[in-house]
Amino acid sequence: MSLLAQLRSVVIIAPHADDDVLGCGGLMARLKGSGAAVHVVFMAVDGFHHFGYEGRTGCAQRVQEIEAVAALLGFSWEILYRDQDLIEKLDTLPKRDLVEHFERVFNERKPDLLVLPGRIDYDQDHRRTFETAFAAARPIAPQFGKWLIPHVVACEQVKQAFAWEDLPRPAMFCDITAVIETKLEAIVLYASQLRPPPHVRSLEGVRALARIRGSEIGCDYAEAFQVFRTVM
Repeated sequence: MSLLAQLRSVVIIAPHADDDVLGCGGLMARLKGSGAAVHVVFMAVDGFHHFGYEGRTGCAQRVQEIEAVAALLGFSWEILYRDQDLIEKLDTLPKRDLVEHFERVFNERKPDLLVLPGRIDYDQDHRRTFETAFAAARPIAPQFGKWLIPHVVACEQVKQAFAWEDLPRPAMFCDITAVIETKLEAIVLYASQLRPPPHVRSLEGVRALARIRGSEIGCDYAEAFQVFRTVM
């Protein structure tokens, strides 16, 4: 039996609304089909000015996009910092506060699989999110009052090719051939974040990375993950 078929509870940590789908939208679509409960924790959702987008997105608009994507992919969600002007400022928050947020989620949801944002990222929000969620997932046995997540991985995005150190070699792959169009549809629903090629958030860029990862495991499209822990 594949690991995916065994999963019953999955938590995905997304620094911003769209990082979830860009990193593992195909996995999310497959989990919907398998009946697993998927919960996405969005760190900061605010109004913000983005390169290549006229004007400024509003928080209400971003929440509407999340609702549309959640309806498509069938996940529950929460926002830790809503409309608090904290996009690109998560590194100003105390690490202990963020760790405690994540510990609460992990103990409540008891995930079989935790998906983190990539560790190597030039975005300070992504780095702070990774390091604090990773700390919250440290191995402490359940008899001491903490849920031990069996499988901890990190997803990747096209933009991570711009990094100051070598990218980690993927160790886990998810065949998303059957759901690649669903992943792309979800990206379109994050309308304020979608850009034309050659932008890293273009449909063409996302499809190209999925094609490369698929070729590594002998299928048309795949998503790849770095593995930090897996318990059998």
